[in-house]
Amino acid sequence: MIVNESILSLGISLLTLFFAGFAATRINQSLTAVFIVVGMILQNFFPVTIITEFIATLGIIFMLFMFGLDSSVDSLFRNQKKIFYAGVYDLLFNFPVGLLLGWLIGYDLIHSLLLAGIVYVTSSVIVAKSIIDLKRSANPETEYTLNIMIFEDMFIATFLAFMVGFINYGHVDIKGSLLVTVKTSAFFLFFVILAKTSKKFIDKIIDIEHTDLFVILILSIIVLSAGAAAKIGLSEAIGAFLAGLLLSETRQKHRISETIKPFQQFSTAIFFVAFGMSIDYKHVAYIIPVGIFIFIVSSFSKVFGGYFIGRKHALSNRASLRLGFSLIPRGEFSIILAGAVAMNTHTPYPIKSLAGIYVLLSAILGSIIMKESDWFIKRFIEKKG
Repeated sequence: MIVNESILSLGISLLTLFFAGFAATRINQSLTAVFIVVGMILQNFFPVTIITEFIATLGIIFMLFMFGLDSSVDSLFRNQKKIFYAGVYDLLFNFPVGLLLGWLIGYDLIHSLLLAGIVYVTSSVIVAKSIIDLKRSANPETEYTLNIMIFEDMFIATFLAFMVGFINYGHVDIKGSLLVTVKTSAFFLFFVILAKTSKKFIDKIIDIEHTDLFVILILSIIVLSAGAAAKIGLSEAIGAFLAGLLLSETRQKHRISETIKPFQQFSTAIFFVAFGMSIDYKHVAYIIPVGIFIFIVSSFSKVFGGYFIGRKHALSNRASLRLGFSLIPRGEFSIILAGAVAMNTHTPYPIKSLAGIYVLLSAILGSIIMKESDWFIKRFIEKKG
């Protein structure tokens, strides 16, 4: 009976997602924000079930796998200097701001670190789609935008592993930090070496014509990698990300992407809905002003940081400002951080509710600001200059 009700609620959720998503695409809005809102509405009718939670967990795993698959070990090594310097500047401008904001609203160190990660990372999905929609692929700032997002994705995947390790120990201490660092580095190094040295061998293993067997094999690699990471005290997400990075070097990369994409799209949508369902309405009213304050401060730091990076690489004022505005939208990784790390301690502002409000604001307003950046620059900045 419970299973039947769970499946029924899942079916109704999916149908609601379809209509809400269809409406969102008609007005060119972020699906991430819409899915969270749908979850917030559906919590009045259905509880979060075991089935929903399981699919939501798979959503994190598949999302991180696809990020890894879209990367490339060779590309990372070839462009490591560009990625590193642009990424480090972005990190220095924005991560400390998140820590400061956490301290200002009364968070302890662990919650402040988590908030810093949430406000630091730009939404790769929203920004990449906007770049294509706005036909900015050939713009001078786009290369630096993509380099920053690659660095952020790599950093946050690792940061998530750190946070899981820290929280497992209950507090941030030198011994725990060192252990998590060693585990993460060793795990990462193992997959990178495997990708560089076993490319032909891996190609042979996954070169399977039978579609069903191919799907089963790829799914087993993803889930085993995620499970292995969890077994040694890291997050499933880092294992899935590294599995994607490993398979990104194979000849079957495109086939793998097309095979896993339906699983990823389905489970990711459920993840965002489940996250929305976990946001407590009791906290929303008094969290909204805090969310707006954090959005304004973190948006300014992103724009200033992007402008600095652009000018550092001899981009024009307009291109540098466009780079900064492109970094405002937040989305999938911010939600993953808030949703994947279980935090049961009492805080002034529950992290899930705050992250939900923050992502809604930044995904919707950030997308609009990015799209209208040329008008904004011309109207308010160049005119004054």
